[in-house]
Amino acid sequence: MKKYINNKDLITYKMKLNRHQKFTLRMLVENPTVTNSEIAHKLSITSQAVGKIRKQLVLNGFIKDQELILNYEKLGIEVHSISLIKVLPHATKAFKKNELNEVLQPVNAIRSYALPETDVTHVIIYAFKNIYEYDTYFRNLLKKFEGYIEIKHTFVFSSRSIIKSSSKNLFLNMLEEL
Repeated sequence: MKKYINNKDLITYKMKLNRHQKFTLRMLVENPTVTNSEIAHKLSITSQAVGKIRKQLVLNGFIKDQELILNYEKLGIEVHSISLIKVLPHATKAFKKNELNEVLQPVNAIRSYALPETDVTHVIIYAFKNIYEYDTYFRNLLKKFEGYIEIKHTFVFSSRSIIKSSSKNLFLNMLEEL
C-alpha cells in the first residue's frame, strides 16, 4: 500500500490490486450482472475464490454499489434539469435536516452535489416525467422554502439529449493505475 496525504491532512491509502482482483473488478465494471462462475471460468479459478475476491473489493471500499444504467425514455422520464441552488445559512436553523432533504435529496434527484463556500451550495441533477412535473416541482419547492433557498440557474433538457450517462470508461482507465 502507498500512503498519500490529501489537502485536509488526512491519510488515505491507495491499494494496489493483484491480477485477479483487477480482472474481477474490470468484469464487474463492464457488466455488473456477471456471475462468479463466469469470472472464475475466465480466470481458471473456483467461483468460491471469485466470491472471496468480490468480498475483499467490497471490504476495501472499491465497490459500494453496482451501477445501473437506465433507459429514461422507456421509463417515461422525458425531462432532466441541472439546477444550481443556494441554501441560505438561516435555512438550517428554520428547518430540520429531513425537511431540507426535500431540497438536497429529493425523490426526483439523480445526483446531488454539495459545493462548500461558493455562491451556489448545491448542484442537483433531476429527472421528471414531463415539463409539467418539472414546473410543478419547482413552484412547490420555491413556495415551501421561500426566503431559505435560491435557485441560481436551471438548465432543462430532454432525455434524448443525454450523450453519456455512465462513468464505466473512466473506471476502466483508472484500473490500469491500481
